[in-house]
Amino acid sequence: MLDADRSRRRVLRLLECATLFFVLPPSLYFFRHQLAFRVVPILLVLGAGCVFHLVRTGAMDRRSLWRPADLRTCLPGILTVFVPAGILISSAAVVFLPIRFLAFPRQTPGTWVVVMLLYPVLSALPQEVIFRALFFARYGSLFSNPVILVACNGLSFGLAHAVCGNWTAMVLSTLGGWLFAYRYHRTGSVFAVSLEHGLWGNFLFTVGLGRYLYSGSIW
Repeated sequence: MLDADRSRRRVLRLLECATLFFVLPPSLYFFRHQLAFRVVPILLVLGAGCVFHLVRTGAMDRRSLWRPADLRTCLPGILTVFVPAGILISSAAVVFLPIRFLAFPRQTPGTWVVVMLLYPVLSALPQEVIFRALFFARYGSLFSNPVILVACNGLSFGLAHAVCGNWTAMVLSTLGGWLFAYRYHRTGSVFAVSLEHGLWGNFLFTVGLGRYLYSGSIW
């Protein structure tokens, strides 16, 4: 009886995970015009709700949202990926997108500074709470293999960027999702993975790829 009840709960949890992270996200593509310019407020509300749920249920220590000490441990690994990949992406942007390369900071430096300061807090942090903290805490036990867990989590993150209305955003976000999922699996630190997410987001906006990742650009 207990095994049957456990199996039933597992199936329901799988259906819940599939619906919330693999069916709902790509369906946002069909509502992208309605969601344009509203994504950040929605992320903040959802992120706050996830924090409340995770803290209330004891699935997450609220201190993990702000533990600067985590960065000292994670920084070498973050830079090991960021520096060579950043050089490669910058070189590709110079060759294939010469007009857009560094256009954001050159043409609107004031707006660029604001984005650099606010993106990690208003966008990267709530995304990591939703896609890493909530996903791993609530659905991590469904995956016996951590490689499959990381792969599925990254894929769900890429699917969520269907709202941007282009394949570039989905591919870049899937790659980023795999990286952030791996980092969170290794560290369990929302603070560290949010900073890494913010670093990459700010970098992509700076070198000229931000237009693919900004939902407002679908207009």
